[in-house]
Amino acid sequence: MNSTDSDPDIQPESAPTASTRPISFMAKVELRQQLYQEAHAMAQYALTNGSNIPTSAISTLERYQIDEYNDGYVDGVRLDLPIEPLVKAHEALTRTIEPAKPRTVLLLDQEKKHKVRLSFLGPVSLIRQLMIAGLISLIMFIGLALFPEVNSSGGNILKSDGSKLLLNLLFYLSAAGLGASFNALYKANSYITNGTFDPTYQASYWIRFFLGLISGLILAVLISEEAFDAANAEGKFLEDGIVRPLLAILGGFSADLAYTILNRLVETFESLFRGSTKTLVNNQVTKEINRLDKEMKSVGDLICLQQQVNSGDPKAISAAINNILRNVMPLSDITASISDPSQDEKKLDNSPAPR
Repeated sequence: MNSTDSDPDIQPESAPTASTRPISFMAKVELRQQLYQEAHAMAQYALTNGSNIPTSAISTLERYQIDEYNDGYVDGVRLDLPIEPLVKAHEALTRTIEPAKPRTVLLLDQEKKHKVRLSFLGPVSLIRQLMIAGLISLIMFIGLALFPEVNSSGGNILKSDGSKLLLNLLFYLSAAGLGASFNALYKANSYITNGTFDPTYQASYWIRFFLGLISGLILAVLISEEAFDAANAEGKFLEDGIVRPLLAILGGFSADLAYTILNRLVETFESLFRGSTKTLVNNQVTKEINRLDKEMKSVGDLICLQQQVNSGDPKAISAAINNILRNVMPLSDITASISDPSQDEKKLDNSPAPR
């Protein structure tokens, strides 16, 4: 009977598992996995787009090809080969697929392999989620428009109440959702088409989407249609009652629009207490003119000092220096402490003779 079978503390030597491998080993494996997977995805991307691929990169990828039955492969990555050729192949393929990014190409390749039920809505999960949000907004926009309570006079939060106000606010919110989803889908689609989509910024799309909802609702509720009546009277560009939904869509499409309007309102109210805008501008212009005059005067003093230095007159040089210091630091105690050479000579003449 083998001693290892009888003693539970003695176990036969076996290959290290993922839980017993050191952290440095796992980091090395993960790095090789990332390099190989991105390089393999970039090679397929370049081939399908008709790009010229370096043959050396393809041969390198074949040497690192995954083979689960070979002992030289660990966790899908071959470790018995140096990593330098794989890095060079990755760099060559990265230059080949520019401006596309390796991370984006790998993401699209992984999404293509793992098909889901809603894959027809978009190549990545973010696009599918934004498509669903846009469809929900569209269904709400059409469905709420069928209610007779939803009209141009029902969205005033101070003159309307109850279910009528709720239906109108939901209608404006759905309109803002249409604009926000349109903007997010348009931007994300352009990045995916160019191969520069970065999944790190997925949260920023949703942040801008919800900012668009808030922006569209604020503009639709706070701005009256009467403000556009004068501009719309001549050409009759907009239909009656369409201004508020349009403002909601514009606010959803660009959250910066509501931010600019609110910021301008804040500046207007601040000017009531700090002075008019014209006064502030005049004060700023006067301040800049005084600064330029002071700089030009300093330049003139330096030119005068240069001329005195070239003349070689010590008294003139000292006077020019005092003039510059008087303009820079107009302090009586500082200027008084600076005397010319003639005064120094008088002090020496009046001093007692040494014994």
